[in-house]
Amino acid sequence: MKGRMLSISVTKAPEGFPFPNAVKAMWTVIYFEAVGPQATRVRIVGLGFGADEESKRMRAFFDRGNALTLKRLQERFAPKKSDG
Repeated sequence: MKGRMLSISVTKAPEGFPFPNAVKAMWTVIYFEAVGPQATRVRIVGLGFGADEESKRMRAFFDRGNALTLKRLQERFAPKKSDG
């Protein structure tokens, strides 16, 4: 499987982003792993979080956001159950 990971870092935070300093050191790696002929495991790893309060709050923010993103991806791409 080609293209097994994607790395993202913020070069400019959106206006009003609540963690403008902490985001400068943070980056995200998204891993894709084939686990079957029509199944892929997706894992999101956030890196570069500091021990300061802003970083801690930002980590909680991304933990919630990433969980929601993964849930929506699963809902979108999961096999549909037939009405049988």
